[in-house]
Amino acid sequence: MKIVLELLIFALPVIFAAIFHMVVVKLNVFPFLNYPLDHNKKWRGKPIFGKNKTYRGLIIMIVFSIFFTFIYKVLADNFSGFNSHNLLNFQIYSFTFYGFLYGAAYIIAELPNSFIKRRMGAKEGKSNNIIMVLFDQLDSVIGITLLFIPFSAFTIKHFFVGILFFGLLHIIINYLLFLIGLRKEKF
Repeated sequence: MKIVLELLIFALPVIFAAIFHMVVVKLNVFPFLNYPLDHNKKWRGKPIFGKNKTYRGLIIMIVFSIFFTFIYKVLADNFSGFNSHNLLNFQIYSFTFYGFLYGAAYIIAELPNSFIKRRMGAKEGKSNNIIMVLFDQLDSVIGITLLFIPFSAFTIKHFFVGILFFGLLHIIINYLLFLIGLRKEKF
């Protein structure tokens, strides 16, 4: 199915960036950047986002997303089969622009979920119930797909199929990362 291949190719930069982010976390690279985005502030006695939403995550996701979007662009420029499934418009927007969108959207879209989970008393990296597990898998997916609609060849069909496809893909990748020891939790 053409749309699934388009969506998979579209997701490659952020998938690889997220995997490299997990390696950075596991190896504790750049520990000086491991500082919470909420500066350890509390709202109504509870952390705003928690200790797992850090400057390191934001910076690493943006930098690696830009790097992998550059590779994506090279592939799109040099391989017609790859380019025929490309949803990004590199004639208008640079790989740096798209890479920044991938990385920033991934992290920023997780913040409302983290805020809600802290209100519900969920520990960082864990979810209290199946609804929170599902939302954990979809928050960044929804954020990225919504943000890319005006800057790509995304259609409404891409958006809705993408939510399902990316949600399933996110669950599979998280489980594989758990199996190889890069994640503490399965989902």
